[in-house]
Amino acid sequence: MKDYGFTALDGTEIYAALWECPSPKAVVQLIHGMAEQISRYNDFALYLNSLGIAVAGEDHRGHGKTAGSLENAGWIAETEGWQKMVGDNIQLGNKLRKNYPDLPFYIIGHSMGSFIARNLIADNPESIDRVILSGTGWFESSQTAPLRMIAKMQKAFQGSKARAKLIDKLAFGGNNKQFNPGRTGFEWLSRDEEQVDLYVADPYCGFVATAGFYVDFAEGLDIISNEQTFRKTPADLPILLYSGENDPVGGNGAGVKKVFEMYKNTGHSRAEMMLNPGGRHESLNETNRTEVYKIFADWLSGNS
Repeated sequence: MKDYGFTALDGTEIYAALWECPSPKAVVQLIHGMAEQISRYNDFALYLNSLGIAVAGEDHRGHGKTAGSLENAGWIAETEGWQKMVGDNIQLGNKLRKNYPDLPFYIIGHSMGSFIARNLIADNPESIDRVILSGTGWFESSQTAPLRMIAKMQKAFQGSKARAKLIDKLAFGGNNKQFNPGRTGFEWLSRDEEQVDLYVADPYCGFVATAGFYVDFAEGLDIISNEQTFRKTPADLPILLYSGENDPVGGNGAGVKKVFEMYKNTGHSRAEMMLNPGGRHESLNETNRTEVYKIFADWLSGNS
């Protein structure tokens, strides 16, 4: 893994990592989730390297090495934060295609990364061959409207960098309910206790985001839930929705099915959906992750 960082269009320095391999036959862009960082995907990236696939991904604004400090964790930008995160990933994808011309180009987005990917493949779908949306979900306006209202009020009174503890509790407090009593409160992530413990021990994981972040996040959720976003996505683009059967972010499959049906209803004949039996939110960190690795690699290569 080596530094593959770049300067964003607004001058922000974005940290990115590249996992190289000799004579690659394809390239994967990883888009990580909320309150985590790209280094958590090291094992999966090395697995893809072993199959001759180069891999890269950035730390979003307000995350990991791009944030640069815990003080900056969970804050994206003063304005247009969602658009800037999407734009950063478009920029990284362009860099990858320039450095690896003529190779198949794939995107894997997890959780919030799947939301970014859904926006990206609608606005900038050129030269993307296949997309995996891991741990995605569906959010109605009745869910995002109060989120936005509370976030805007807190931002107005306390500033965009104020920690949104109430929103965090409202948005994520119920995720662990079906797994209680739990040791950590993050059992919803995976059945693998070691992986959960690694997440809890990482200060750049599971942090409480800011009011400004949630204003941006609510806007992003509205964009990706809009039917026009689905219609803008090329109808012939192969898309795999893959989530844990017991993933609360995906409504234990119901929200994933809703996204799948939206793609189908807007003409996406090559959209597919798979649920990991008994799996929770982070399929790539699940107890059967070796199997998930192979499912992802086979699907990207068209062998599934």
